[in-house]
Amino acid sequence: MRYIPVLLGALLILVVSCTPPTTLEKPTVTAAAIDNGGQLRLTWTSVSGATGYNVYLDGTKHTVASGVYSYDAVTATKVIDVTATDGSNESDKWTLNTLVEKTSSFVVYSRADVGQSNHAFYFNSTGTAIPIPLDQASLIDFIADTTGGGIELRSPDAYSPVYNSKDNSTAASTVTVFDELTQAAAPGNYLTARAISSNAVYSFWIDPSNNGWSTDDNFGKLKIETISGTAVTMTAGYQKVTGLRWTISN
Repeated sequence: MRYIPVLLGALLILVVSCTPPTTLEKPTVTAAAIDNGGQLRLTWTSVSGATGYNVYLDGTKHTVASGVYSYDAVTATKVIDVTATDGSNESDKWTLNTLVEKTSSFVVYSRADVGQSNHAFYFNSTGTAIPIPLDQASLIDFIADTTGGGIELRSPDAYSPVYNSKDNSTAASTVTVFDELTQAAAPGNYLTARAISSNAVYSFWIDPSNNGWSTDDNFGKLKIETISGTAVTMTAGYQKVTGLRWTISN
């Protein structure tokens, strides 16, 4: 009989050691631009059984203590992951990819060239840039026009009468390599009509409500590849996270 307690203890150890860890639910995360689009705030609800959370910015882990359900990503980042943790136990990842949607080498023509039809372009719901004629006025995001012998990009509300009420704009070029612009210029640096040059990268701001910066807006970048006569060949990068000015493209 004296062996029974020893046997029961061994069985208990075996049962405990074979019990799988509790499965943690993947966090439900909301991402919202803050600081005029320069930062991204992540918020989530408590995960049952979690004693903390990990936030990964391009693979680099940042630990968030139990009872804290937010994190501000303050620099442009390609991929963000959030997990719930309980010791060495970690949940599946919630993931957000913030790379811009890239449209390569599309062509629009100056409005002054009546022999061509696509004098404007817009960004569709997936962030792809689409050249369109001026008679699709409600869609237009930018118009190519001639000024002083050169070409400029104009907002659709920079005309009288307006093509639509979007108050879109571009900021001055600071780089010539598309991938080098990783964050669009801050509000206060934009014009609704700006002369453009070949081999230059411009920030753009789409403000559909014409109300200054808000989380309804979209930002991105345009590389003017070439200007040949009235033809402008561009590459665009569109940030699909509304209000966010990050423009990483690779």
